[in-house]
Order: sequence, then C-alpha cells, then structure tokens
Amino acid sequence: MKIEVTKFLNSLSLALDYVEGEIIKTSVNHAKRVAILANKMGSFVGMDENVLFALTQAAALHDCALSEYLDDELAEIGYEPDELNMASHCIAGEEMCLKLPFYETVKGTVLYHHERANGTGALGKTSKEVPFTAQLVHMADVVDCHFVLYTLNQETYENLVQWVKEQTGSLFSKECANTFLNAIDYELLSTISGDGCNEVLKELIPDITMDIPTDILKKMSSLFSEITDYKSHFTWRHSLGIAEKAQVMGKFYGYSDELCDKLYIAGALHDIGKLLISNDILEKPGKLTTDEYHKIQNHAIGTWNLLHEIGGLEEITRWAALHHEKLDGSGYPFGLKADSLGKNERLLACLDIYQALVEERPYKAGLSHQEAIDILHKMGNEGQLDDGIINDIDKCFIATNVHSKKSAEPLESIHDKEAWKCPVCGYIYEGELPQDFICPRCEQPRSIFKKI
Repeated sequence: MKIEVTKFLNSLSLALDYVEGEIIKTSVNHAKRVAILANKMGSFVGMDENVLFALTQAAALHDCALSEYLDDELAEIGYEPDELNMASHCIAGEEMCLKLPFYETVKGTVLYHHERANGTGALGKTSKEVPFTAQLVHMADVVDCHFVLYTLNQETYENLVQWVKEQTGSLFSKECANTFLNAIDYELLSTISGDGCNEVLKELIPDITMDIPTDILKKMSSLFSEITDYKSHFTWRHSLGIAEKAQVMGKFYGYSDELCDKLYIAGALHDIGKLLISNDILEKPGKLTTDEYHKIQNHAIGTWNLLHEIGGLEEITRWAALHHEKLDGSGYPFGLKADSLGKNERLLACLDIYQALVEERPYKAGLSHQEAIDILHKMGNEGQLDDGIINDIDKCFIATNVHSKKSAEPLESIHDKEAWKCPVCGYIYEGELPQDFICPRCEQPRSIFKKI
C-alpha cells in the first residue's frame, strides 16, 4: 500500500507519547524531542540525508515496543536503574523497525538505544559495540527524561551541560557527549520546549510516500492495537478481536486479499483514539459525569484526528473512526445517517458491538453467539445497525462462539432510584438515563439498556 509514511509514523509517535506520559511519566512530545535532538546531532556529524531521515524516524519510534514496558510493569525510563531491565523492550522494538523499508541504513539503533558507554546497559554492550546512531538516540532519550525538556530555563540548561560532562565515559561515550554539547545549545532546546517541537520536526522530516507491504502495516497496526487494549484492562484484546473478525468477514464477502487486509488494519486501529483519553476516565469505577461521557466519546474523533490526514489511509480511516456511527444519526462523532455510511463502516460498527458482547472481560463473561446476535437484531430493528450485515455476521460466526451465558456481577448497588442495566457488561446506572448515554464499561448505546 502506498501511504504517506512520515505522517503515519508521526501519528503513531504522537499516540505513544500520550501513553508514555500517562503510564511511565515522560513529558509531552517526548518522542518528537528525541527525534529532533537525534537529527540535529546526526546533521552535526555530517550524516547522509537518507541516513539522517532514517535516524530521525527511528528516534521518533524508539519506544514503539511500549507494550514491553507495560508487560514488565516498569515505572520509569532513562538513566535510572530500570534501564537495565529493558532488553525485551529493545529487542521487540528492533524487530518492528526492521520491517520498515528505510530502517536498514540505521539497523541496531532501536535495539541498542538503552546501552551505556561502560557496558552496563540493557544488553551489556559498550559504546564501541553499538552503532553511533543508537548512542545518539540514547543520549536524546535520557536527557529529555532526566531534565524534562518540555519546560526549560537557563539554570536547567547549565545543569544539563554539567551533568552530560559528568556522565561521559559511563552513560555516554566521549564522542557522543561532545556531539551533543556542540550540536545542542540553549536556543534550540528553548525552541523545542512546550509544543515548539511540532513545527521544528515538520521542517526536519519531509512528507514521504512509500509503498509499505500490507503485512507490515498489519503488524504495525496490531502493535498499536495491543497498546490500546493494554492501556485499559477492561478492553483487553478488543481491538485485535475486531481486526481478526473484520478480515474474516472480508473473506466471507469475497473481497480481495488487499481489501481484507485493509479491514484488519481498520479494526486494529479503530480505538487508537483511546490512547488520548485518560485512564482515570476509561477505568473510573463510579458513575461518569456528563463531561466524562463526552470525553469517552472523544476517542472516536481522536482516531479520526490521528489518521485522517495520512494519504493512502482514507478508506481505512473512515472504517476505523466511524465505528460508533448509527444509521439513524444517533451515533458519534459526526452523527452521520445511513446515506453517509458505506458497507464497511456499517460492518465495523456491528463488529465493534458483537466483539464487546462475546468477549470475556474482567467484570463479565462473554455472551453466546446467539445472545449477541439477538441484541444486534434489536438495534437493527430500531434502525441503528444494518440488519443485513447482522445476518451475515450470524452466518459467518455461528459456529465460532460457544460461550454460555453467565450473569455479570453488578458494578454498582441499587437503591430506591430508577435504575438501568447494560445487558453486555452488567453496569447499572441509577436515575434517569440521559438520551446520549453510552455505557462507560463497554461503550454500548442507551437503546440496549434494560430498566430494572
């Protein structure tokens, strides 16, 4: 597939930044600053233009294997002792980057970006054993984490310079430290503080369209679906489940292999906007406020915003971002109606709900295939979903789901107020149910709630 690879990678880098900032406490725009610093240092030493491009992109994606952070339950990155435990993170990131067509020229950059000059890093390599590009990314990563370059003043800069000198020979090689001290000055760091890095990075990295093999895009999309699902344990493996089912449905319809792969990618990326939503809201144990409901809904427009400017992903963006639209116009983020929703947008909308119904979650057992289909048909009869597609899902998956129904434990107690229960996850809402209500646990619409 031919896509604007720079914009695609930048969007994924931006999404990573949000998650890192929330979970491992890096500052906003961390990946962009690492990319800029690596670029400036690479330029200072006279790197070839193609190598410089590859280095900058690798730096922006240096934490692409973020799920390895999460699996290891690491709390910090940078020069702290946790850097010693990052071998799996580095290996996984390298495997991903090796799939990218430009990465060969800077091979090893991500693999060794947590190595220390004295050989006490993640993989025990000294600076003499790792590519200089990896040293530059390590330098940029550590400095940004340690000194929080999102905000900067003269005193911080002077402390930074002194610290780099002190760490020369242990954290950083002499060559790398000297490159940093000569290429990076206070003026540059001031320019890229706050959101200033956005314009700087645009100037440094041209928009490039590349023909990326579909299997590589699928692998990259799967990586981000895993991060999306891991971010909230309520929806573990939800995105991958939809991706797999979307591809199966494509084959059911007789679509080409490429179109089936596109459906997989759309399913994998459909909830990427959740990376922009705070876990305090995604996993709030109590009743959400009106403002919090709206923020939950913003994940769909978040997916749109992350993807819609990427040339080559136009179809995928629509299928992914419009998965909460309804045929009667009651959905979001745009309130589109049937005449504006194509078959594959409708398919993703149905699969999103079907997957939520049949999958097991920490607070509920999965429903059986037939129970899920019955709920979908209820929504179809109410004019929200495409009944023809629901019938197709029924035919396609009737033999693939054998969950037996188990009652979910209520997540809130019932008092003497009017109460409504979600049949998907058992969530109970007390009081009058708002017209624009969505379930905070499984994102199902108001229409399927039952009064109890």
